[in-house]
Amino acid sequence: MSNFLPVPAKRALPLPSFSQHLLNYISNHFRDAHPEAFRKDVEALVAMRKEWVEAKAEGHPEIVRGLMRYHAQLAFLSTKFPSDISLQFTYHLPFPPTYSLSPDAPVSLASITFERASVLFNIAALYASMAAAERRAEAEGIKRALIYLTSAAGVLEYLIKNILPTLQSELSSPHAAGYDMSESFLGTIKEFVLGEAQECYWQQAVLQGTYKNGLIGKLSMKVSEYYKAAFTSMNGTDYPSSSFFPANWIAHITVKQCHFEAAAQYRLSQEDLEKSRYGEEIARLRVAEGLAKKGLEAGKKGVADSVISDLKNLQSAIKSSLERAVRDNDLVYVCPIPPANQLPPISGVGMVKVSIPTEVTDPIAWLMGGGAGMPALFSALVPYGVHLALSIYDDRKDTLVRELDGKREELDGVAASTLQSLNLPGSIQALERPVGLPPSLLKKAEEVDSAGGVDRIKSLLHEVARLSKANAQSLNEAMDILDQEATENETLLSRQPELQQSRPPSHIANQPLIATAQQYDATIKQASASDGTVRQKWEEWGQLIDLLAGGEDSINDYVPSTSSSQNGYPSLPPSVRPIRASLEDLDDRIAHRARLVNEARNISAADDIRPAVLTEATRLAHGGTGDVKTEWFEDLFGRSLEKYDRIREEMEAEGSKQDALLEQIRGQNESFISERKEDPIVKERERRLQDMDLAYWKWREIVDNAEEGIKFYNSFADMLNQFKGTCTQFLNSRRVDIGQITQQFHNVSFEDRPPTHSQLPTPPPQSIPQSPLRRAASPPKTFSLSHPSSGQWQSSSDFLPPPPPPPILRSGGIQTQPRAAPPPPGDSTPRRVTRASAAAASRGPIGDAEKNPYSKGTRRGGGGVV
Repeated sequence: MSNFLPVPAKRALPLPSFSQHLLNYISNHFRDAHPEAFRKDVEALVAMRKEWVEAKAEGHPEIVRGLMRYHAQLAFLSTKFPSDISLQFTYHLPFPPTYSLSPDAPVSLASITFERASVLFNIAALYASMAAAERRAEAEGIKRALIYLTSAAGVLEYLIKNILPTLQSELSSPHAAGYDMSESFLGTIKEFVLGEAQECYWQQAVLQGTYKNGLIGKLSMKVSEYYKAAFTSMNGTDYPSSSFFPANWIAHITVKQCHFEAAAQYRLSQEDLEKSRYGEEIARLRVAEGLAKKGLEAGKKGVADSVISDLKNLQSAIKSSLERAVRDNDLVYVCPIPPANQLPPISGVGMVKVSIPTEVTDPIAWLMGGGAGMPALFSALVPYGVHLALSIYDDRKDTLVRELDGKREELDGVAASTLQSLNLPGSIQALERPVGLPPSLLKKAEEVDSAGGVDRIKSLLHEVARLSKANAQSLNEAMDILDQEATENETLLSRQPELQQSRPPSHIANQPLIATAQQYDATIKQASASDGTVRQKWEEWGQLIDLLAGGEDSINDYVPSTSSSQNGYPSLPPSVRPIRASLEDLDDRIAHRARLVNEARNISAADDIRPAVLTEATRLAHGGTGDVKTEWFEDLFGRSLEKYDRIREEMEAEGSKQDALLEQIRGQNESFISERKEDPIVKERERRLQDMDLAYWKWREIVDNAEEGIKFYNSFADMLNQFKGTCTQFLNSRRVDIGQITQQFHNVSFEDRPPTHSQLPTPPPQSIPQSPLRRAASPPKTFSLSHPSSGQWQSSSDFLPPPPPPPILRSGGIQTQPRAAPPPPGDSTPRRVTRASAAAASRGPIGDAEKNPYSKGTRRGGGGVV
């Protein structure tokens, strides 16, 4: 029986939808590719997974090679597809959790990186298992075992340094991939196989019989140091994995560490004997005797007989040598025996060199070079890097157009607010056209009517309200998931109190998620306040906007007529003509800016750099790995965006031109005011014409506000859906340790078992705004998630996603004084309530310790279920 331990592999669950899912993804995301053209590639990849991954893993070189071929295809696939293609890859953990109700509870992640990491772990596990199966009684067997073990360590090192950081960056929770995808666990397995590899060198030196005791002792000490390093990694402060290893593994590593440290002391005692250091010889033998005894004590917990037998043989040799040394020293040498802490330390000599197979370090080059014996699948598919580069360029285009439009809105707002403060153009329109309506006002009325008028605003505001309600519901559903986890955890801890010392309670484990939820809720409340401002503006100006959209007849009924004779003016004041010309110039400037934005939009719509990106990618990636980097295209992006430079320069110049024109209008208006005579009828006509002009600008503001709100809510909905996924991952990761059906607890006994779960580190908080989270009390006999007091809410403006845009005020630094909005109806209720609104209204926020029946204190005090 071998005295090496095989490393268990991760068992993969079948993916019956793998083939169809890949074809559907190609159909939906690759516009230049037909899925049927890649059906053979898909079928080949699916067949490889069934043959090498889903089948039972056995330690054989051909199976290892098959896994390497599959991993190389996955690596090449990652250059064509994003890691998350919405397909769940599911693997069982190598060691089932001790207290799990479902020992085979798997971990599922929608990540090709997770699939790669799992395959690499299995390659390393098969290497270690093949080494354990080797018969090491002769040199050839030792040599093969050594090759397998150094390759296993190399694969694990590559996994830790190259794949694991990428995988963790994709996870919303750092440990959603399972305890086996942590640096602590993988580092433990790596140090373990390095210890076995060093043991092969030690065994080879012993078998040859030509090496001195001092050198063999140093080789032995290095073996012990590797096993000690395994314990160090196992108990790492980041995410300790010691509780996930079975008791026989812990005992095995302990026995091996003690065995080889004792063997090192024994060999150094023999060297002391050769050099007549009789006191040091006895001291080392006594240390070795104590280590052997400690190892045999640990070996009672399921360690293989071959390992115990080796240690007993060593103990016997130590005992006989110690008896002889003590007798000789007492009768002949009478040398002083130094204490153990004064013995010179033994420095281990490492012979192991980690060997990472080329098939793992550079899988795409190995595949493209024909080393895998098969072509690279999906080679005709456009690389994912190209799609990413195109999306980056499209985002830059959209940002540029948005900036141009924002500049236009800013300048239009300055113009509108300045004219409003000067009571223009109503004051001159009342004199120019004592009867009828000014053409500029009719033009604005036609624009409002053709764009949908009042109905458009109503539909936009209705959509804003619908999306706001949907976002609040998404947040509620995420909190329901956390409630469910807290209930399951409370049920477990109430039945098994001894787990409280090793399993963190929900209010500790979910703190970052609760903080995230509070900040998301603050964003929703902030958006609600913005929506209320827009709705208030609509309630204030809706009647006038309705009149404006009603056409010429309705405006005529609202604006009174007068005559020149009544006004006492035989003719218009001389100052009217220049101010009218200036106003027409201002209208031309506004229209020109609108044309610039439309021109930029038209250029953007026709701006397709896909052929140029493909050509550049082909040129730069020729003969390489097939992986396309987005930074390759920065020069191309810069050249392509030059076509917008003229528009940007013209828009920038508009600011100074408009400032000069507005200053001219202010001077002309002062001359006009000094020349005109006041008349009540004229003043009333002037006021109402100004109302119609202002109603036009308010209509534009409300439409812009509502459209921005819809864009915000749609993007925020994606963030909330990701947060729900994070909460689901958190729930699943907690279930790995307690099983998936808490009702089975009354049939399970955990007596006399040590707790297994070390404290689970929590994921870092996500970036979202801050605010209290109103929650309704949970139904009776369940546990809901309490929240910290308002004093604990984080102020994290630097962390926030884009906040809802404030309502656009076309003031340009000259704040207008709008009329006060009518008071809201007495029966109005808040638009946003998280959790069931009725329950929240009747029971109060869950953060209120007096109203929440499950809250026993603030989170800062550690009370409550959470």
